Amino acid sequence: MGALLLLLPFSSSAESPTFFRTVAPIQALCVMGGPQPIIEELLSKYNEKPVHALMVTPTIQMYITENCNNPSSTLFLHNSRVNQTCIFWSANDCLNTVETESLPAKTPEDNTDA
Repeated sequence: MGALLLLLPFSSSAESPTFFRTVAPIQALCVMGGPQPIIEELLSKYNEKPVHALMVTPTIQMYITENCNNPSSTLFLHNSRVNQTCIFWSANDCLNTVETESLPAKTPEDNTDA
């Protein structure tokens, strides 16, 4: 058994991770149209309100709703190109904002082209 363990590769924590692009299958709960029906449903059933919004691309917006009194939070995306909004993740917890010092602006080199 010990000899078999010696044959297994061990990754070093000093190695840099390899980033790659892929498509991951994921189930989502979707509605046709904008985010309003999902926002109304989350407010009426869970008392969650939108607390964060992010323009991911010119046609995709990301929203996070939460209610720290439940606690609960939900992440959903709206794609205006196909006029569809989908919940991708819900949690029985609310997000914790980590207070940190802002660093100077920096843009990474794009070396993830496949």
